[in-house]
Amino acid sequence: MLFGRRNVILFLLIVLPGCTGVRVSQDYNDGQNLAALKTYAWHYDQQEKSGDIRIDTPLIDQRVRSAIDKTLTARGYRKASRSEADFHIAYQYAIRNQLESDQPRTSIGFGFGSYGRHSSIGISTGTNVNSYDEGLLVIDILDSRDGETLWRGKGTRRVFLHSDPARVTRQINETVHKILDQFPP
Repeated sequence: MLFGRRNVILFLLIVLPGCTGVRVSQDYNDGQNLAALKTYAWHYDQQEKSGDIRIDTPLIDQRVRSAIDKTLTARGYRKASRSEADFHIAYQYAIRNQLESDQPRTSIGFGFGSYGRHSSIGISTGTNVNSYDEGLLVIDILDSRDGETLWRGKGTRRVFLHSDPARVTRQINETVHKILDQFPP
């Protein structure tokens, strides 16, 4: 029995880290040479308020900006003044409530009483519907001259309202990294 538990635990340790649940996508202007961009600056000094108290906090802003700065720097981009940068960067973050449901299911049960005198048939149908919070992080690469969007990366993942700061930081870092893995296209 112990050998079986070890295998199950080993399986979970191998499989679960790969199930991060971050989904990403991108959109970009085909007419731009995004590979030529080398320097960046933040488009806004402070993040605009969204009206959602869960995310309108300097702590989230610092984590997102730090993750973007670290990821871009690791990829060879250099931070510059706003007037000298090749591109500007901006982000938006939102938390939305989502619904998910499993597949509808039907089951039938038969029962017989003692000595065959009583019997019954039961039929059950249903589906489970669950509500969860999903974070949406949008990162924009903007033309430094006119503010036009050159590239947009989006990432979504489940978020938990009562996560500890280390977990929130880890999730933001992972989400930013996966979004910016798509840049340049």
